[in-house]
Amino acid sequence: MTKTLADWLVARYPTAKRTTLRRMVADGRVRVNGRPANRYNQPVGETDAVAVDERPGGGADGGEGGGGAGRSAASRRGGPAAARLPFAIVFEDADLLVVDKPPGLLTSTTPREPRPTLLAAVRAYLSTGDRPARVGLIHRLDRDASGLLVFSKSDVAYQSLKTQFFKHDVERVYLAVTQGVPRPPAGRIESTLSERIDGTVHSIKQVGRGERAVTDYEVVRAAGKRALVRVTLQTGRKHQIRVHLRERGTPIVGDRVYGHQDPGALAEPRLMLAAVRLAVAHPRTGERVTFESPTPEAFERALGTNPGLPNSQGAAQA
Repeated sequence: MTKTLADWLVARYPTAKRTTLRRMVADGRVRVNGRPANRYNQPVGETDAVAVDERPGGGADGGEGGGGAGRSAASRRGGPAAARLPFAIVFEDADLLVVDKPPGLLTSTTPREPRPTLLAAVRAYLSTGDRPARVGLIHRLDRDASGLLVFSKSDVAYQSLKTQFFKHDVERVYLAVTQGVPRPPAGRIESTLSERIDGTVHSIKQVGRGERAVTDYEVVRAAGKRALVRVTLQTGRKHQIRVHLRERGTPIVGDRVYGHQDPGALAEPRLMLAAVRLAVAHPRTGERVTFESPTPEAFERALGTNPGLPNSQGAAQA
């Protein structure tokens, strides 16, 4: 039966004020099938997945929830810790959890940085009582980058996603703000990457060593000495985008490892790199599912303009 998003929100948050619920929609905190809801009274059906971003400041009391096949496990459990999540939930069903990672949070622990991690937070979110959650870590984002990550919740999903990533059958698109404008304005960067003993990465020419890395890029817009660049990964090596853009002579703004020693660039509060689009074949149905995340507001400030950056928002099926 079709009802409105307003009906769903009122039923989910019976103690919340209507103005609060409307503000949640207006602020882009409510998603329908992965896309930000476009209006408070838009129709939603039984098969539509509704999700709410309930990080601190989310504005409602209760757990992240959804309807239909994409209904969140948190809503079935009551979501007692949803308001304390250090990440935004983009999509969740029985096999997949897609989240939007904030900058500054490690994906998983390393010997060099045994700090709180996204993986630990996801496990805590999915665990019920004394039963630890079955969570599969499929890929990573650099600590200071932000954006989309998919976790598996079942053995079927884990094997499927690992195979897709290994075969490069997934689509991964990033946005970056660079110091300098790449020339030519679109192209492909290919090299062999090797990791140094200190954990940094560089391109090498030795045959038989390192890993092949391929990065496609396109300048979306230039703004003075900076540019907004769309990057598509054809391979997924450690620090690949950061190294390739640095070696092109246009490092990512805010990159304290591979960036120029430009006081203006290093003064930025974060690495200007975000994973804004992720497409995979659903492990259960085989259907292509695409998830998108909005352009971080910090990118607009870093470019010094606000003409309406291209937002990659929502989730869709293709």
